[in-house]
Amino acid sequence: MKLNNVGVVIAQRELSLSTKAIVTVVIGKPEPFPDGNGCYCPYQIIGLGDQKVRYAGGEDTAQALMLTLQTIGAVLYASHEAKSGLLTWNGGTDLGFPDHDFNPRLSPP
Repeated sequence: MKLNNVGVVIAQRELSLSTKAIVTVVIGKPEPFPDGNGCYCPYQIIGLGDQKVRYAGGEDTAQALMLTLQTIGAVLYASHEAKSGLLTWNGGTDLGFPDHDFNPRLSPP
């Protein structure tokens, strides 16, 4: 499935690059897949990489959203900019998305 935009925006975060540039993460509203099997949640990272609209899919909208947040974290933390300490949020290198060690089952209640 190819998407041209994220649709209805439900969340957005601005990150900073040391070059004074802004990286914007935009997350769209989770929706059912057109075939009715599961749901997807679109996202776009503007200012880093190819800026294509992508999505993660799940059994329902909650899982699609959770997997989208994890995917965004994986993409951001794996970027050269993050690994070099050039990508920050609120002045720190914790970008506020789940990293590769994230496991929601291990989080405190």
